[in-house]
Amino acid sequence: MHDDFTRTPMLGRVLAVLLGSACCGGALAQQAAPAPPPPAPLQVQQVRPGLSVVSGAGGNVIVWSGPDGTVLVDTGLEYRAAELLETVARIAPGELRFVINTHGHVDHTGGNEAAAGRGAVLVGHERLRERSGRDVARVAEPGSAAAVALPVMTTTDRLALHLNGDRLDVLPATSAHTGADLAVRWATANVVALGDVYWNGQYPVVDVAAGGSVAGLVAAVEAALARSNASTVIVPGHGAVSNREHLAAYRDMLVAVGRKVRAAVESGQALEQVQATHPTAEFDAQFARPGAAVSPDDFVRNVYEDFRRTGRN
Repeated sequence: MHDDFTRTPMLGRVLAVLLGSACCGGALAQQAAPAPPPPAPLQVQQVRPGLSVVSGAGGNVIVWSGPDGTVLVDTGLEYRAAELLETVARIAPGELRFVINTHGHVDHTGGNEAAAGRGAVLVGHERLRERSGRDVARVAEPGSAAAVALPVMTTTDRLALHLNGDRLDVLPATSAHTGADLAVRWATANVVALGDVYWNGQYPVVDVAAGGSVAGLVAAVEAALARSNASTVIVPGHGAVSNREHLAAYRDMLVAVGRKVRAAVESGQALEQVQATHPTAEFDAQFARPGAAVSPDDFVRNVYEDFRRTGRN
């Protein structure tokens, strides 16, 4: 089946970075390549009692545990699912009850099937149920692995889970990173998880082909800022655990670069002309870190495509 996450060259490169390998074509693909190094061990960071972030499985995974059971937010890449669930069982030995998918890309849903096999109820945006369990653009066949990984509880509005002495609010983020994004917020713990709406310390992917937009990203970040304060822990889809100050700086970058690129598109400039003006220059020191999955030119291309294809502003 075709996977929307690899439909465009940039998204394919992002996945290659997350997998820790790159694809080669032509004659190079025929040459024997050295075996890649084993993946780094998963890292666990407790951010509040009963709330931990697991990194290294693909996108960040949040583990919420307590006397009422365990909830995961996202499940990482498929090839790390077994290791992820072993890690979850070690830090949260209770019953795995729910998985909430922030969106449908494979670095956040790869462990869905394994988690469902452990009895977890999968929760996601309604569009994931309509089109597929992993990707807005891919249709799942009944009985296929993708169908097994479909969310069985869906929403296009607010949804709340009352467990472990807290309230978890699931909140839609319309046309942001994709067309099927959800953010989550723990009311008492004061923790917000944004999935790939927020890439801490790097430029984000705006998956225009899957319904994402810069305007939607900004709106989702503004909503998160309105629900947070200086003590809020903010978990990005990729990158280190963050805070309101850093999220506000990310919002400022999105707005500034978006305005520059939109003005260039409206004036009729070609993509190469826009990239030559380096509209991200003032932010590159903060968001173009070495090894980042999305380069400044990639991000500018993404924003340019948004304004060209969708006309959003």
